Amino acid sequence: MGTQKDPKQVFGRDALIRQIWNCLKRPSQDGSLRFTAERRIGKTTVMTKMAAEPEAGFEVLFLEVEGIDSCNSLNELLLTRMRQRLTASENLLDWWHTLRKNANGMEIGGVLKLPHTGPLTWQDTLEKAIEGFCLNRPRHIVVLMFDELPYMLQKIEQVSSKAGKVHEAITLLDLLRALRQRHFNLRMIFAGSVGLHHVVRELKHTKLASEPVNNMPLVEIGPLENSDAFRLAIHLLNAASVACADDQSLIAEQLVDQANGIPFYMERLVGHLSLLTHPLTQQDVTRAVREYLTSDHDPWEMDHFRSRLRVYYNGLLTDNIGRSLPEYVLAQAILDYLAVSEQPQSIEQVWSTIRSQFALTDRSIVVQLLKSLAQDHYLSCDLQKRYQFRFNLVRNWWKIAQGLES
Repeated sequence: MGTQKDPKQVFGRDALIRQIWNCLKRPSQDGSLRFTAERRIGKTTVMTKMAAEPEAGFEVLFLEVEGIDSCNSLNELLLTRMRQRLTASENLLDWWHTLRKNANGMEIGGVLKLPHTGPLTWQDTLEKAIEGFCLNRPRHIVVLMFDELPYMLQKIEQVSSKAGKVHEAITLLDLLRALRQRHFNLRMIFAGSVGLHHVVRELKHTKLASEPVNNMPLVEIGPLENSDAFRLAIHLLNAASVACADDQSLIAEQLVDQANGIPFYMERLVGHLSLLTHPLTQQDVTRAVREYLTSDHDPWEMDHFRSRLRVYYNGLLTDNIGRSLPEYVLAQAILDYLAVSEQPQSIEQVWSTIRSQFALTDRSIVVQLLKSLAQDHYLSCDLQKRYQFRFNLVRNWWKIAQGLES
């Protein structure tokens, strides 16, 4: 997660946030949500703005869990966040101190530390924490926001498996689902850049009956609408006192187009362009983007789009003549083909291309990979089920990085 801006300086998310509050008001059975978005689109910004400016009747706890590698550590973070919400006059504060004492926890500098082994299991502690907080907030909807949940689940699974504790991550997901069903005023938001469906699939290999998130509707957080992105571009140019040789509106439109309306890239571009010693032109914007995409220093960390394929597409297939074929190799080949395709491509067109490169006869492999690549925000499809890169910025980087430019 990057540095978060002042919620009052967030552009173009008000309508989306109103929609999210309305979803959270639904009955507890289907009021919780999963946020899906590519990295740096702004899902964390949306959550932190909601946590800082909650709608009346909501109590929001924002939990950044990317660095958590155990259920015990998650409990420490959750209870610390709860403690920060309590005042000395609240009866809930007595409940919190009682729970801390029962769990043999220590409060050090406002942060709760729990023993690795204690009188309460991590499941008992989590249940008692959420139950106590919800029961003592009967007039509020309690919203727990878990940012970068997939990374936490992966780390918990890795650490717990090494310690001989099997199924701990999927047990956590199952328990969170049970708690959502048990408490009428509890909602949760799970967010991650990529991989929750991959992680759940891997975890379910050893516990096939589990369906921990199928009652959590998806909310896709995309780039800003053009009008909002344009307002942000004008704001950024003015805030940085950038002198423009071309009409400022044309510069702003170029920024929006080149950055696909994604605030992170727009802000970085303006920061870079503000260092120029001459008045800004549209060509300067295009050149700056090209410099970022071609730099071997990878200042925007775009190689993440390529390197994570090995992590999430880690299956091993067998071709028609018995050779092993890593799943990520096929995924990369599909992206290579679509990167150089000027028009969206049908499933049959993609399959024909892949079949010409690999000894395969099972068309369903390509169908599933296209679906997964779309879920992971590489691709999008139109109403004719034709696929293309979701973001031109990523497509352009992919062509450069893979040496596919003609």
